[in-house]
Amino acid sequence: MAPFMSIFHKYLTYNNPLLSSDDDETAGPLEKTKANICEIIEIYTKKYEDVFPMLPDFVSTTWALLTTTGQETKYDILVSKAMALLTSVVRVQRHSHLFSSEDVLRQIIEKIVLPNMTMRPSDEELFEDDPLDYIRRDLEGSDSDTRRRSSSDFVRGLMEYFEKSVTRIVDEYIIHYLAEYAKSPSANWRSKDTALFLFSAIAIKSSTAMGGVTSTNILVDVCQFWTKNLQAEFVAKASHPVLQADYIRYIYVFRNQLTTEQLKAILPVLATYLTSSEFVVYTYAAVTLDKILLQKRAEGPVYTKVDLTPLLEPLLGSLFALIEKDPQPEKLAENDFLMKCVLRIFSVTREALAPFMQVATQHLVGILGEISKNPSNPRFNHYLFESLAALIRYSRSYSLVLMEGLSVLRLLRL
Repeated sequence: MAPFMSIFHKYLTYNNPLLSSDDDETAGPLEKTKANICEIIEIYTKKYEDVFPMLPDFVSTTWALLTTTGQETKYDILVSKAMALLTSVVRVQRHSHLFSSEDVLRQIIEKIVLPNMTMRPSDEELFEDDPLDYIRRDLEGSDSDTRRRSSSDFVRGLMEYFEKSVTRIVDEYIIHYLAEYAKSPSANWRSKDTALFLFSAIAIKSSTAMGGVTSTNILVDVCQFWTKNLQAEFVAKASHPVLQADYIRYIYVFRNQLTTEQLKAILPVLATYLTSSEFVVYTYAAVTLDKILLQKRAEGPVYTKVDLTPLLEPLLGSLFALIEKDPQPEKLAENDFLMKCVLRIFSVTREALAPFMQVATQHLVGILGEISKNPSNPRFNHYLFESLAALIRYSRSYSLVLMEGLSVLRLLRL
């Protein structure tokens, strides 16, 4: 293994300007090769670390690589693979001593985690120019090769054996960034964005895609952090659009930990975010609304149809306005998160939909008529048909729905 691994180590430290990419956006052969080497070493760490004597050498080399690599997008995969390697090493108990010193932990947080968790101009461009990709990266886990996700995973890896030390160090930086934001909210909004991601990194111990966070760090208080640092600005809706999305994301992530009283206070405000002009903000609002309506506690659902009925008109009005904003078929069906939220509202309110049955059916049939000209998003279509089925199921007066259903059948026949 030694001569074999020495070749990998050679090219992990190799530099040649002719092999580096001149484009800041696209990785070149040298960046790709180093990323692949990190991925291979990570696999060896997981499978054969007991017979891998060169591992400490790769750890020090990877550390140096992370502290000297620039912030350009072309290095993103390399940085994420390198951090994934260190995360695998720190989770091996007999190698965790390499990170046990508090000075080492502080250097890791300061020199590796913080630079890669701060929002970059390229992230802002993605937020504005390709919001659906931004959302899917965050909500559907397609950001596995991003700097932020890798940094968060690295912090959680460190916390397996050094929970108290890492929590204390990261908390100091969170306080620092929140203080920076307080000095000038308009100029230093990125500081609060970083603070929120740092808090999530140390607060979450385990989570699932469907159920959200299932276990949290007992050394931090999720509910108190919300009340103290986020709630007022969430209600005021006067902060930077990225921070508005961050606040809604916090609700989405920690919906299981927030109290019933907090969730009940959140939903009416959350509904107003559906009128935002920012794609990411109103989509996050729809996704989070969908999840909150699914929330159940020991005493039953957090929100029942009685609670939701007074909000039905503004909720449905905002959602249909967003879906129908652009009449082109491919644009109508672009955002399946919005249609899924419509379906969730129908499923919760059931018979209480009666006063809005005609308007809702007209909207759905109109949308179906347009997207049938150019079907482009199967998930959107699925939620649309489920919504029509829900209207039929929960309607007491079937005559209207039946008439609209005939229109649907005619469209399908076409």
